[in-house]
Amino acid sequence: MEIKIIMTKIIIQKIVFGGKGLSKLEDGKTCFVPYVLPNEEVEIEINKDKKNFCEATPKKILKLNKYRIAPTCKYYTICGGCDFQHISYEYQLKLKKEALEETLNRIAKENIQVEKIIPSSGELFYRNKIQLKYNGEKLGFFKAESNEVVDIESCPITDEGINKAINFLKKFLKNKNFIKEIHIYKSSTEKALLKFITDEYFELNFEDFKENFPINLSAVAIYKKHKKLKTYGTPFVFEKVNQYTFRVSIDSFFQVNKYQIGNFINEVLEEIPEDKSLIVGDLFCGVGTLSIPIAKKVKKVFGIEISKSAVKDAKYNARINSIDNINFYEIIADKAGDFLFGFNPDILIFDPPRTGLSKKLIKKVLELKSLRKVIYVSCYPPTLARDITLLKEGGFKLEKLKMIDMFPQTHHIEAIAVLNKL
Repeated sequence: MEIKIIMTKIIIQKIVFGGKGLSKLEDGKTCFVPYVLPNEEVEIEINKDKKNFCEATPKKILKLNKYRIAPTCKYYTICGGCDFQHISYEYQLKLKKEALEETLNRIAKENIQVEKIIPSSGELFYRNKIQLKYNGEKLGFFKAESNEVVDIESCPITDEGINKAINFLKKFLKNKNFIKEIHIYKSSTEKALLKFITDEYFELNFEDFKENFPINLSAVAIYKKHKKLKTYGTPFVFEKVNQYTFRVSIDSFFQVNKYQIGNFINEVLEEIPEDKSLIVGDLFCGVGTLSIPIAKKVKKVFGIEISKSAVKDAKYNARINSIDNINFYEIIADKAGDFLFGFNPDILIFDPPRTGLSKKLIKKVLELKSLRKVIYVSCYPPTLARDITLLKEGGFKLEKLKMIDMFPQTHHIEAIAVLNKL
C-alpha cells in the first residue's frame, strides 16, 4: 500500500535506544526520526505510518542543537554503518548513557546510573575488522535499512590500513561477480586476514596476491556460502594487549575497537577479587580475551565457547601466556547449564551475542549454590535488561553499571553490569 507523503514540523524530545529521535505529532502519535538531536525543530516527511507510531525522514533542520557537527564521511546517511556522526563525541557518550539507563529502567525497573564511562581514545579509524558487500559492480556497505550496496572508497571509522585495501580489491573483483562479500581483519601486529564469501570456488595466486596487497597479509580463505573451502597462507594473526598475547584465527572473534580492547579487559578484571580460592566461569569466552588475564587472580578458570576455532586459539593462548589453571570447552553456552555444576563457580562472566541468554541457561545458573557474582557484558541493552530481570527474580541485585564505548559514531552501546547474590 502506498504511503501518503505527509510533511510536518516537529520538536525532537529525546534520542532513544537505536539512535533515532522521538517526537509526538499533533494527534499524539509517536514519531521516530534518524539523524536528529534533542530540542531540534525539524521538518520531516513521514514514510512509514503505523497504527501506534510512525517513522519519518528529516528534510530540513530548522533549529539546531549546539552539539550538532559536520559529519566526517561523505556517505553519511546513505551508508547504514553510522548514525551518530552528526553529533560531537562528548554528546554521543551522554546520549548513549541516557539510552542505556532508560532501557534498564523501562524493562528491568532499575533506576541505576552508569557510574563510569570509558570513551574510545580514537573516535575514528578504530575498527580492526569490516565486512564489505559486493554486487558485481559496487563494493561497500549496505544502505540503511536496505540490501542495496553503497559503493565506497574508504570508511572513516575503519583502520587506515584496511582502507588502503579497498581500491585494490575493487580492481581485483572485476569479472568476479560470484564473490559476494569480503571480510578483512587487521591485527595490532600489522598482519591481516582476508575472507572471500563466494557462490563458486575459484583459484587464487596467493603469493602474487599477497605481494601486491596494500597491507601485510597472513592468509586468505575462500568460503562458499560461509563454508570454508580453502585457505592460503598462515590462518591466524597475533594480538598484543597489555602484557598478553592472543592468537586469533580466521574463524575466531576478537573485539573490533583496537583502542578499547585493553580497557575492556581492565574494566572486567577490576570486578574480580584477587583470591586464590575463587573459581570463575567465562561463558562465550572467545579466544580467552578475559579468561586468561582473570586466571592470574584466582584459583581456577573455565571457559565455554561454541566456536571450535576459538577454543583451539584459547587453549594455545593459555600456553603462550603461561597460564596453567584454566580449561576451555567447546560447548553451546545456552546448553551448558548442567555442565556448570561440575565446577561450582563463585563468579560467572557472560558476554553473549545480541540475543542474550536463554531462559533455560539462566534457570540453571540460579540453581548454582556456589555462585555469588555475575559480570554481564552486553552489546544490546534490551536483552541485558530482560536477563537482569530474571537474575533479580532469582536473588541477584544489580550493583554496578559501566559503559565502554566500543562503537563511536554509532548508536551501539557496550555495557558491563555487575550483579551480586543477596
